[in-house]
Amino acid sequence: MPYFFALTEIFSYLCGRYNNFLIKSTQNYYKKTMSEEILNQAPAGLQVTESARLDLLSAAKWAKFLCIVGCVCVCLMLLFGILMMIFGAALTQYMGDSPLGGVMGLLYVVFAALYIYPLIKGFQFANGAKAACLTGDSAQLDRSFSGLRSVLVFTGILTIIVLVIYAFVLILGVGIGAAAAVAAA
Repeated sequence: MPYFFALTEIFSYLCGRYNNFLIKSTQNYYKKTMSEEILNQAPAGLQVTESARLDLLSAAKWAKFLCIVGCVCVCLMLLFGILMMIFGAALTQYMGDSPLGGVMGLLYVVFAALYIYPLIKGFQFANGAKAACLTGDSAQLDRSFSGLRSVLVFTGILTIIVLVIYAFVLILGVGIGAAAAVAAA
């Protein structure tokens, strides 16, 4: 068993070192490349073509639709979460010490609360992009892209967290399986 933990420590150390190397070399490459490109470009205003404006307007409509569906889903998650907590607590009295309903209900409420932020920023993108396309206001366009950026950053960070949890569960499962195999032998 100590060998397993030593191997996992060595593996995580090597992965961390390699990961840091990749991140630093990639950042340096892009900083150098992007700064050279920016310095070599002549300053010019960004022009939005009619095709890009129509695409942005279409994207804004779809974003608004997805945000409305997301709001309905958040409301349902909150409702089901609260009902699960109420009925889970009632069932605990009859079925023994199994707080599964209450814990699942709490998880539903937490996930619903977590989903509110990207919905707000999605609405910011949809409304700002629509207003920018209809009025030609660049401040609205900036506001909309800020909302879109926030949604994408939030989704990226959440994806990284979920992948780390998956990796942890996988390593834990392999470790428990190996320990069970060694104990059975």
